[in-house]
Amino acid sequence: FHRVFKKTNGNGGLTLYLGKRDYVDNVSVVDRVDGVVKLDSTNFGDRKVFVQLACAFRYGSEDLDVIGLCFRKDIWIQHVQLYPEAQKPPLSSMHETLLKKAGEGAIPFSFEIPKNLPCSVSLQPGPDDKGKACGVDFEVKTYLAKDKCNPDEKIEKKDTARLIVRKIQYAPSQVGAGPKAELCKSFMMSDKPVHLEASLDKDLYFHGEEIPIKIKINNESNKTVTKIKITVDQTTDIILYSADKYTKAVLNKEFAETVEANGTYENTICITPLLAENKEKRGLALDGRLKDEDTNLASSTMLRQGVEREVLGILVSYKMKINLMVNGGGDVTVELPLMLMHPKPEDDEDYEWEPPTEAEIKVIQARRERQDKISKLMGDYLLKGYKMLGDCCDVCGTILLQDKQQKNYCVSCQELDSDVDKDNPALNAQAALSQVRERQLAAQAPAPSLAPELNGGPSSSQAGVTVPRPEHCEGAAAGGRAALPPPAVTSPLTTATTTPLAPTRPSVTPPSSALSPLLQEAEEAVLTKLRWATTQLQSSASLETSIQLCSLITSCASSLRSLRELSQ
Repeated sequence: FHRVFKKTNGNGGLTLYLGKRDYVDNVSVVDRVDGVVKLDSTNFGDRKVFVQLACAFRYGSEDLDVIGLCFRKDIWIQHVQLYPEAQKPPLSSMHETLLKKAGEGAIPFSFEIPKNLPCSVSLQPGPDDKGKACGVDFEVKTYLAKDKCNPDEKIEKKDTARLIVRKIQYAPSQVGAGPKAELCKSFMMSDKPVHLEASLDKDLYFHGEEIPIKIKINNESNKTVTKIKITVDQTTDIILYSADKYTKAVLNKEFAETVEANGTYENTICITPLLAENKEKRGLALDGRLKDEDTNLASSTMLRQGVEREVLGILVSYKMKINLMVNGGGDVTVELPLMLMHPKPEDDEDYEWEPPTEAEIKVIQARRERQDKISKLMGDYLLKGYKMLGDCCDVCGTILLQDKQQKNYCVSCQELDSDVDKDNPALNAQAALSQVRERQLAAQAPAPSLAPELNGGPSSSQAGVTVPRPEHCEGAAAGGRAALPPPAVTSPLTTATTTPLAPTRPSVTPPSSALSPLLQEAEEAVLTKLRWATTQLQSSASLETSIQLCSLITSCASSLRSLRELSQ
């Protein structure tokens, strides 16, 4: 399933389809823009259909676009003709999805975004600013025109369909070691200095993540450190006609930490730069937004080495200052570089839905049944005059009831849960998994060659023989072991667990005249289960199933030996 973004022009002749609006810049390569335009050529006349991808820098509001002036500069633009002659690109999986969605009359197109283009960044407008924010944006536009890019030809708005897209960067999967800075500063009237050391755990942090700063101070001077001031600055490089750089503080905090003369200090101070605390700062760089969705402080720009001079647009970086305020001596300041980015989300295209396993279904069903029981019990108690509270049980999370004596009551803990919760598939996934495995073992029918063994007759007459469930036999074997202590397992029995059974019924030592019919019946049942388990072990490909079958064979053999000793 793919989400599809669609935009139709005013007269309905052009419909633009895109499969996504965020295109990731991985520094070495940028996602390709694959799209489709559906055409209805009824009202085209002699005009042609084009589609373009443009990266532009807007440096003024649309309200200021008067007397022919446009406060917008195209950093990069590319055109592709779709009608009447189209250059169709190699079809990708995205193209195939969009073509199925658009139907007949759809033409695919592709754009390669150059690696030296900036990411989408917007500049925060002031409280009274209106219209589109200044910054770098990318736009896919399809339009009707006689020529591809004739500046004298006026293209009406009803003949265009456009969608804003974003070029974004995500944090790399592996982060580097954190930066470290130290400074030793001397003061007038003091023969010894103040040592300051600051470091971070890693070089990159996510937006909204808490940033711990390790600070060490060794004050050997006769001055007193009165407080610690931490500032995070955002530096924005605007490279267009000429380079312009400005810095704005996005975090400024002071901590009342005092370090006396000849004293030491070591601590970790945590900070979190957030856009929510900088809403009124005009010109602050933000991540590009689509429509009115929420955004955040602009992510740090990552560039390939050596391409800084090739990039036009907006480049964003951060740095952190740790400043010691020294009484009567000035400041001690160190700087640390900081990168703020978004983590790379899971790729939805690679995600394939998998149905729940039998164990998960068992858990879901048991939980649903348990919830139905809780609802029924609560309804009964409400009819008896109990009151439903707004609080939940601290143990199980069920809504609490209160009786007429103002005593709280949890129907789940008091009437459903017990000391055997470990065996309840609604509360224990392992219990559900065990039940499913037991059912799978029981559902495996014996091989046709075993039918004569199980009944002593031809297989055709015993086609309907039902094999006992393995857990039932395990219980019977366990009962036999409890009544009669089993002797040690000998090597002949071990051979029996690995040697295939002969097709004819093996000879059984005839019981003594004193052997009761009950012992004969028990011995036959154990032998039947032993043959079944041995055959299943030979064909089993599961290690866990084989272990369970071996345990079953051992139990059956031990019980069989005990029964034979008892019959002698």
